[in-house]
Amino acid sequence: MKHFFEKEYHPVIENYITEYVEGDLDPGERGAFEEVLVHNDDLRELAFSAKGGKRLLEEYISFLSANELELKISSILKNNK
Repeated sequence: MKHFFEKEYHPVIENYITEYVEGDLDPGERGAFEEVLVHNDDLRELAFSAKGGKRLLEEYISFLSANELELKISSILKNNK
């Protein structure tokens, strides 16, 4: 049996997962999609993994931005000495 990451999903399902993670579904669509997730373990795991991945990516981008800012400030301070 393939792991849910190894499966290919129909583009409509992929779009729903993307819109679900981004919060772009209207309340009716979101409720209907969550009802599907209740009954489909693979899709539920994929959707929640996508949400977790999005959160981690946002944290990583924030870390990189903070690190870049720190390097720029450090560089400016060195140049001003």
